[in-house]
Amino acid sequence: MSNYAIIENGKVVNAVVSDADFAAENGWVELTSGGIGWDYINGVFVDNRPVAVQPGPVPAPTREELLAEVRALLARIEALA
Repeated sequence: MSNYAIIENGKVVNAVVSDADFAAENGWVELTSGGIGWDYINGVFVDNRPVAVQPGPVPAPTREELLAEVRALLARIEALA
């Protein structure tokens, strides 16, 4: 028993455990690396999955932005009175 990739349109869509004869009957390819979501190109498993981009740091607010927030909060407080 080995791991086999079920490939559709050049993409690994599932992985299964099977014996070699049953896998060959179904056209499955022995999974030598990678897994679901990988591409199968010219007999090679290739990881072409998109890489998640990490967001950069959020810049600190400027003095003017903070003052605007304070003024808005003061206006809301005065409206309560």
